Amino acid sequence: MRNFARTAFVAMAMLGLSYTGQGASAQTNLRLAVETTPGDPLNVMLAHFRDALAESAGDEVTLEFFEGGALGDESALTELLRAGQAQVVPLGSDIVQLDDKFAVFDAPFLFPTKEAARQALDGELGDWLTKSLREKANLQVIGFGELGFRAVSNNVRPIETPEDLAGLKLRTPGSKTRILAFEMLGAAPTPMSLGDVYVALRQGALDGQENPLSVIKEFSLHEVQKYVSLTNHVYSPITLTMNGGTWDSLSPELQAKVVAAARIGAEATRELSNESDAKLIGEFEKAGVKVNTPDLVAFKKAAAPIHEKIGAIVTPDFMAQVVALTE
Repeated sequence: MRNFARTAFVAMAMLGLSYTGQGASAQTNLRLAVETTPGDPLNVMLAHFRDALAESAGDEVTLEFFEGGALGDESALTELLRAGQAQVVPLGSDIVQLDDKFAVFDAPFLFPTKEAARQALDGELGDWLTKSLREKANLQVIGFGELGFRAVSNNVRPIETPEDLAGLKLRTPGSKTRILAFEMLGAAPTPMSLGDVYVALRQGALDGQENPLSVIKEFSLHEVQKYVSLTNHVYSPITLTMNGGTWDSLSPELQAKVVAAARIGAEATRELSNESDAKLIGEFEKAGVKVNTPDLVAFKKAAAPIHEKIGAIVTPDFMAQVVALTE
């Protein structure tokens, strides 16, 4: 009997349930984890989700919150999430390693505006990706937040045209299609954990990197970069994900509260994105960084063959469907 009880406890822990003893009801325990520190969009989304769910669900849930990479970087957190040892994790660009449909976000200049991307994610595109991620990785999407449009920073020259990327050693996420895109544009993409980028830039191991302005600020990358070019080359969402088994164990009422809390987290990141883009350009310039807006017409022309390559990965039909949403 003792062994049975211990086995039951372990099984429920893996599903995010805490065992409260014979005759007592199971309480949902959710372990929330994020690689980044407060102020970063991934952290902002998870923290707002935590607070909103704590308020709406009350005693139905207990929440553990791990930030700043306490449980590992995004790659490690993804493994914990899939194993049920973490229940909720916000994922950035590296989600493409779980489901190649997300490679569509590596197609340059796919979304003309943030609003177009938001509407797509809140509608059909979000539904398609939610279904696909559950099938591919048994992870449940509970909300889409925003990292935003990405800029290129470097220490060699301002990026005015695609030719200016030639030979630049740029840090990228581990997404194979992001790497492919920059290779096709002539750069030398270098995948690296975000936490290691500051030192690599300072020591000259990297020339530059690409990220939303808010991430450049939160990781202090502008302190070790001479140029920030507002390429807006891709839009990056935050995919707030829950372990599939944990999601299935929740009552419909608690699932609804989880989704509503995720929505609050998503809105917080979209507001942060708008505020950051409005103020950070001036802040970077005041710090001595040269900020420029490139010739995007030339970049969009150079992106056409990249779309074709990425379309072959996500399937041409899916790419066509996504493009149709943005027209």
